[in-house]
Amino acid sequence: RKTILQKISTGLYIVTGMTHDGPTGAVISFLTQTSLNPPLITMAMRADSSIYRAAKKGNTLAIHFPSRDQQDMVASFFKIKKIDKNLINGYRYSLNERNIPLLDDSPMILEVIVKEIIPEGDHHIFVTEVTNTILREDSDILSMHHTNWHYGG
Repeated sequence: RKTILQKISTGLYIVTGMTHDGPTGAVISFLTQTSLNPPLITMAMRADSSIYRAAKKGNTLAIHFPSRDQQDMVASFFKIKKIDKNLINGYRYSLNERNIPLLDDSPMILEVIVKEIIPEGDHHIFVTEVTNTILREDSDILSMHHTNWHYGG
């Protein structure tokens, strides 16, 4: 089972949001476009994570698409260790008009609102609608197969 599950194509994305304690972020690896009209993105987030709490609290998130050369940045978001004024784990961010942190170094960002949460398993499914796009640079995104990391099984 593990061998087969690890063959599933897996992108790596950083999702940011705002909790009662301030900005937070996490790496997710399940994300897909599920509708063009309206533009819907479906993703899975671990039910016991701070980004899950941020999504439930504010219903707004930012999905960052790291480039292939940003593996160190993605690795730093596996666990939030330090949040300073305008820095999450050493990476600069600014707040959008909805008070969601946007990472300055991210080449592509989707801003979304949560439409529905499907609470199944240890990662719940979030159906979100795209409200804004930011294209700073059109680059190839980092995928699991570009790293020595493994997920699934």
